[in-house]
Amino acid sequence: MSAATKKRTVEAGYDRVAEQYLATKDTGEPTTLAELENSTSKLTKEAAILDLGCGAGIPATRWLSQRFSVTGVDISERQLKLARRLAPMASFVKGDMTNLNFEPDAFDAVISLHAITHVPAAEQPGLLRDIYRWLKPAGLFLATWATDEWEGEEENWEGWGAPMWWSNLDSNANLKMLHDAGLVVESAKVLGDEDEQWMWVLARKPPRRAKR
Repeated sequence: MSAATKKRTVEAGYDRVAEQYLATKDTGEPTTLAELENSTSKLTKEAAILDLGCGAGIPATRWLSQRFSVTGVDISERQLKLARRLAPMASFVKGDMTNLNFEPDAFDAVISLHAITHVPAAEQPGLLRDIYRWLKPAGLFLATWATDEWEGEEENWEGWGAPMWWSNLDSNANLKMLHDAGLVVESAKVLGDEDEQWMWVLARKPPRRAKR
């Protein structure tokens, strides 16, 4: 399956199940809100944040947009339609996160929760290099990652009648990929329960060195 076909599977799948997927979201989900609070606590209210794979905006985009200047990106137009209603203070862009044209040093932080696992594995290193470029010096990157390697298609995701594509690397491969992109990992922890676990990683672009 080509990368383009994998991405069309993800786009069509989320378009088809957007409302059902939203119904599973908890606006007060404690793990997500705690990690967002911890990672952004030192940002000013003028901070520019990029939310990659924002989905319908619940809970992360809405929480962030109540505190910062947020740009959300998603491949699914139906998800974005929901996000514009649920997180009206944010700005939104429909697009493939691996094909965006932001200026260097544009964002104080980049967030991507439960989304990079939909990017074809071969394109994930390039995406992280883009994120490094988009971040300001000392900018932070918070993302969730799979803990085990698996790549493939679910033909009937969650029983909702739509296919979905996943490209999961294991924890060590994800951490190496972040390091290779130039990002410094500040924390990496596996959170969740016996049914579903994710590795939450907070990384940072190194600060700009002072001129001598």
